Amino acid sequence: MTLEQTKEQVENTAPQRRCICCRGNGKKTGLLRFAVIQGCLCFDLRQKLPGRGYYVCAQNHCLEKAFESGFRRITKHESKELAPDVQTFVREILLPGLKKRYTEYLLAGYQSHRLLLGADSVEHAAQADQLAAYIIASDASEATAQKYRMNAERKQLPVLGLYDRSFYGCLFGKSDKVVLGWMPGTLFDEFSVLESMIRRLSAE
Repeated sequence: MTLEQTKEQVENTAPQRRCICCRGNGKKTGLLRFAVIQGCLCFDLRQKLPGRGYYVCAQNHCLEKAFESGFRRITKHESKELAPDVQTFVREILLPGLKKRYTEYLLAGYQSHRLLLGADSVEHAAQADQLAAYIIASDASEATAQKYRMNAERKQLPVLGLYDRSFYGCLFGKSDKVVLGWMPGTLFDEFSVLESMIRRLSAE
């Protein structure tokens, strides 16, 4: 089975949930989960809180609708327990939580040997067609970034990355890292969805 066939199979079997606002269906991991705990509405970052989950698309217009009426239907009263308004929620709760989760995925990938550090390891995996995505530090030189973006385009691989080289170096207790590489698997799939969510919410 090829990598593309494996991805398609995973896509077809991934758990689906419905947004309480737009009523659109999407992969569970690509939606935000909320739960009511002892009468209080809680953002379920890791999607593990007990009880029924309520899902919202990770985009501002659905979150705004949730704050206007969707959460009120769930809790039967104002949703002020979560945050005073959607902007505060996104800025002070949602994005910090998602970025913390993002860091946890990086560490889990490194510990499970699914995330490769450094140019030599990444290039070797790319040459062997074992790479799923590049991560390029935000402060990589223009020449370095262009080199890896060209490699990614040639291999039809995505280019990810939110942080600078010192962040990655400190996170893994290594020297500064300009390029990292994800190998295929569930960790990468969930990580890439998470990065898309962070980028979308940060830009809106």
